[in-house]
Amino acid sequence: GRGGCSAPLSPGRGGGGAGAQAGGQGRARAGGSGRRPPGPAGGERSELSSQKKFDEIKKANQAAAKKFVEDQFSSSSEEDEDIEGKHVKILAKTFTTYTNQTDGDTSELERTRQYVNEAFQSGALTCLICIASVKRNQAVWSCSGCFCIFHMPCIQKWAKDSLFLISSPLTDDDFGKTDYPWPCPKCRFEYKRSETPTRYYCYCGKVEDPELDPWLVPHSCGQVCEREFKPPCGHKCLLLCHPGPCPPCPKMVAIACYCKKAKPVPRRCSTKEWSCQLPCGRKLPCGQHNCENPCHPGNCQSCPRVSKQRCVCGRQIAERLCASPFWQCEQVCGRTLPCGNHTCEQICHSGPCGECPRSGKRPCPCGKSMFFLPCTEDVPTCGDSCDKVLECGIHRCSQRCHRGPCEICRQVICSCGIITTKVCCRSFILCSTLK
Repeated sequence: GRGGCSAPLSPGRGGGGAGAQAGGQGRARAGGSGRRPPGPAGGERSELSSQKKFDEIKKANQAAAKKFVEDQFSSSSEEDEDIEGKHVKILAKTFTTYTNQTDGDTSELERTRQYVNEAFQSGALTCLICIASVKRNQAVWSCSGCFCIFHMPCIQKWAKDSLFLISSPLTDDDFGKTDYPWPCPKCRFEYKRSETPTRYYCYCGKVEDPELDPWLVPHSCGQVCEREFKPPCGHKCLLLCHPGPCPPCPKMVAIACYCKKAKPVPRRCSTKEWSCQLPCGRKLPCGQHNCENPCHPGNCQSCPRVSKQRCVCGRQIAERLCASPFWQCEQVCGRTLPCGNHTCEQICHSGPCGECPRSGKRPCPCGKSMFFLPCTEDVPTCGDSCDKVLECGIHRCSQRCHRGPCEICRQVICSCGIITTKVCCRSFILCSTLK
């Protein structure tokens, strides 16, 4: 037992003679019974043997653990390098057609590259509706406004709930008649009810339920994108099906400057507009001066100069800003009308004066009858009651059809409504003053 470990070790327990002698002396002191008692030397040997085995096992375990950690880090590093190299190859394959047009220049691809890298990284994409990671094997939907990615079931429920909240105040008769929009959860870009996603498509929209391919960008079909560039230029995207916005158009086109004075030069389609910095020289709206600004896009600015300009009818001349060349004087036109009997009574105007206002079908003064008469004759009265609303806005003219303005209304009823008299309309009057 471990009780014998407390006894001091015998210096000669490992030898033959000394050990035997010590053993004999011990037996003699024990009383010569003839039986060997379990001495301390045997217990010590057992403990040392156990300790030695424990140390050996400990060293072996430590060596195995160290080797396991080294192998684990080594394999993880190699695996990361393999994955990173794989992603680089996929990116190069995705951008190859584009970079062939730009002679290897990838400066315009940084934004698209960021979206592609996020699609590769585990946990980098998060659905903003359920706040869960978007995995490679899950059906997704991408917003065309902000290119944010959502789980397909999440965006379907979002669209359904949004439409319900918008249409809930409507009556049963109005429900379904108006195509109310639903917004993107992130950028609030609005989609029609008919644009609610029902199926899972790749980024470019060509393939339904794209297969999970480890050598393609997640949720990509691997075909050329071919989406129209924004703003439209007549060309299509050359990248393979990808997340995020399409890069600027890399095509080379020959195009002249804004003012068309310089010869066409080859430029990138995405930056094809350019200025030669020469004076524009186009005729300004005033018709007298030319644009002196450097070659510029769009219409020329208003002329800042002052010049002598005629009025609309051409009778008067005055100095005015070239930016406002059209103005009217206060004279009556006075030109002879086509009838040859009357003159135009309009204030300074442009264009023809038009037909004589007294020719053709004309109404009587009260407007109830129509007459066809020469412009030299006045329209007669019809003999019916005038019946026009007077200035008071309450009563009507009781005279027969007449020329000129109607008389002032003088019919007033007293406060109690019993007595009626003729005074200025709307005057305050009491019955007691009329008796």
